[in-house]
Amino acid sequence: MSKSVVVALDAMGGDHGPGVIVDGAVRFFRESPKKILKDVRIILVGHQDAVARHLSIAGGQKYPIEIQHASQIITMDDHPAEALKQKPDSSMMVMAGLQRRGIANAMVSPGNTGAMMASSMFALGRIKGISRPALASTIPTIRNPTILVDVGANVGCRPQLLYKFAFMGSLYSKLVFGVEKPKVSLLNVGSEPSKGPSDIKEVYRMLEEAPLNFKGNIEGNGILMGDADVVVCDGYTGNVLVKFIESIASMVGGTLYLEMKKQWTSRMGYLFMKPSFNKLWKKFDAAEYGGAPLLGLNGVAIVAHGSSSALAIRNAVAAACDFRRSGAVEAIRDKMAELMEEEKAVE
Repeated sequence: MSKSVVVALDAMGGDHGPGVIVDGAVRFFRESPKKILKDVRIILVGHQDAVARHLSIAGGQKYPIEIQHASQIITMDDHPAEALKQKPDSSMMVMAGLQRRGIANAMVSPGNTGAMMASSMFALGRIKGISRPALASTIPTIRNPTILVDVGANVGCRPQLLYKFAFMGSLYSKLVFGVEKPKVSLLNVGSEPSKGPSDIKEVYRMLEEAPLNFKGNIEGNGILMGDADVVVCDGYTGNVLVKFIESIASMVGGTLYLEMKKQWTSRMGYLFMKPSFNKLWKKFDAAEYGGAPLLGLNGVAIVAHGSSSALAIRNAVAAACDFRRSGAVEAIRDKMAELMEEEKAVE
């Protein structure tokens, strides 16, 4: 498989306008290791004049960054399905079209998540055997990062879909993060197989018999301890959980600040502990993980936070490069074909 990566980047998505997106693209080339930068190009998709102006301000003309004009913008308030019909020349639709035509082989957007999923499915299509793609978010733990799937693409999930999420998450963990035998767990209200609603019990039974390194149920208090490499849940639960985890750094930082204000000895102690605290903030900073891939598509689509900083955009582009080069799309396609053959044999 070719190692070259062409990333279409939605310059009009997100909460902060094209300036932050362009800065992130430039930072990617300025700050990334050479092994990541090799054979990478970025196509900034958005309003030509606005993007070109910001690219000039950021000093990005010397990097392999191009601009593709798009006259419309899908906002966070737009209904995904309606936006695709009413705004065919939006940055998101143009970006998806670039990948469909083979001009790009990965795309990144901090825009409307629903519209990103809809445009990705329209342009790329689903891998056969996957009824709905899943968002896979990387979350920090006391040990190695954990993959949480799904975190918002699917509110309600049938057992068969969650079963397939486990395989996709396991392959993603292995191929992108290098975990040889990812530990897969099912998020539940208790560790016992008998706990939870009937659908979750059914998923447990299916995963117990699956060719995965399944470790059973996991409760919320086990996730940040790093007890699993992959945690499977429906998108509603996953979205609530991941946003709660992202708030931890702000809570800890705010509490520490208030305590330091109370007495000078606390401030002195902070000076000695500052390097350790900086590592802690970085570990829990969502910007360090860039974005979440949509697993189950015939292509690479990374959904970044709407409030993404330039650092987060830089890391989201890096995540797109890693995902493209990992061969995860092809591996998931092969695994789903294998599972469908097994289903036919049972019938």
